[in-house]
Amino acid sequence: MSKIFEPVIVTAHLANGFAHNDPWSPSIDGVLGYWALREKLGDEQFACQQIDSSAMRPVEGLPLGVERHGDWWWYQASAPIYQGRTEFLRYFHRRFDMQHAERYMKPKKGRVDIKCGPFKVYRLSAKITVCDRVEWHCIGDLGEIERLLRRCSAIGYKIGAGNGWVLHWEVRAGGDPNLARYFRPLPVEFADLHGIGGIRLEWGIRPPVRIRENQTLCIMPN
Repeated sequence: MSKIFEPVIVTAHLANGFAHNDPWSPSIDGVLGYWALREKLGDEQFACQQIDSSAMRPVEGLPLGVERHGDWWWYQASAPIYQGRTEFLRYFHRRFDMQHAERYMKPKKGRVDIKCGPFKVYRLSAKITVCDRVEWHCIGDLGEIERLLRRCSAIGYKIGAGNGWVLHWEVRAGGDPNLARYFRPLPVEFADLHGIGGIRLEWGIRPPVRIRENQTLCIMPN
């Protein structure tokens, strides 16, 4: 059955705030890419690939329109849109369990190295935005987007700590195609061609965003 692409609005209705480290995350193509790839590979192979980033490739075939410019392509899906009621920092800590010190202690040093390596102690933070919903405007196949999102119960960073819990997804027709195409990180040359300005950052424009093959200098949406 052929896919029907149309402007749609995807809304995640949230129970609480979601965690993120920048105003352009989470991306809906990233969320869809995660679940599409997990469905394709199966849970075990998918988990192995997450550990070995060298095996990752751009996720193709998502139920979203594709924009092309030169050698680059990316999905027609906007950055997240939300109205935060408040924001705060939540800190995450990793401490070494001292009862294991004897087992892992280096014989010659008489101590466990907690400044680097597998037992490194750290204190990290994530920004929590409290809001009741997050929206994305896309051009895509409404039914297939809705199907992939059924398995997604949380969005953002540190979902294992209870952040970004999705009460339900809503996918409906009527999205703004201009937001879908232009309100998102765009390669500089494409943005210049369309008169779009903003700050410049090296950014991943398609999932998975952390691999170098998917990163380029972008104009970021205001």
